[in-house]
Amino acid sequence: MDSKQHLYYALGALAYSIAKADGKVQREEREKVKQIVESSTTHSMDFGYTDIIFHLLQKDKAGFKEVYDWSMHSFELGKYHLTPEMVKEFVDIMNQVADAYPPSDPEEKALIARFENDIKKIQVKNPID
Repeated sequence: MDSKQHLYYALGALAYSIAKADGKVQREEREKVKQIVESSTTHSMDFGYTDIIFHLLQKDKAGFKEVYDWSMHSFELGKYHLTPEMVKEFVDIMNQVADAYPPSDPEEKALIARFENDIKKIQVKNPID
């Protein structure tokens, strides 16, 4: 896996973390991740990592706090490819995952807000892409 692909690994881990924040990954949340991956045209091959890691974490029943930390580590590994547009897209995706199974849980929204804050700390000014 190259450093750019770490971003999509991180996205899958983060999506799982958001879905798990309310205690259980709902079928609708899992389907939303699948839809996002399938509908992506700009990053279709790399988005495959997102779906794969989401399903592996769900199978392992990993805890959302630990998985969040893993995702931020992977974002750190791929930070030189992380553009402001990607950050916006990733935040939008996390909101879609949180909103997939209404009502949106306060834990999910708090984790998204934390992500928005944390990702700004690792983002570089002049990414490679």
